[in-house]
Amino acid sequence: MKSSPHRPSIELLFKRGLGSAEIARRLQISSSTVRILRRHFAGGPFILQQDWAPSHGSRSTLAVLEAHFPGFLDKNLWPASSPDLNPMDFSVWGMLEGKIAGKVFATVDDLKAALEVAWASIDDGYLRRTVNSFRVKMWILFGF
Repeated sequence: MKSSPHRPSIELLFKRGLGSAEIARRLQISSSTVRILRRHFAGGPFILQQDWAPSHGSRSTLAVLEAHFPGFLDKNLWPASSPDLNPMDFSVWGMLEGKIAGKVFATVDDLKAALEVAWASIDDGYLRRTVNSFRVKMWILFGF
C-alpha cells in the first residue's frame, strides 16, 4: 500500500491454521496498532470501529478490545447489517474487487498475489476521502 509517514501500512493476511478470531485479533488490534493509535490521537478521543463479523466477537478478541479500548462500541450498540457504516465494506473492498475483476487465476496463490498488488496500489488520498466521508455519516447518525 502506498502509505505516508502519518499512517501505518496494513497488510492482507493469508494464514493457514489460524482461526478466524485469531486472524482478526492479529490484524486489527496488534500492539503496534495500539501504539500508533495512541500516538496519533495523543490522548484525544477516538472510536475503534469494527464490523462485528463472528470472529470479531470472539472472547479472545473482546478481551483484547476491552484491555486496549475500554468503552469500545460493542455489537449491542452497533447497528446490525450496516456495511454503509464501515469504510472497508462500503468502499475499499469494492475497489479491490474492481481491480481484479474479470481476471482468471490458476491458483489461490495467484489470486492472493493479485489482491496484494491491488491493495498496494490504493493510495492515501483515496483512503483519506473514504474515512472523511465516514466521519460525516458518524456525525449525522450518532453525533460523534
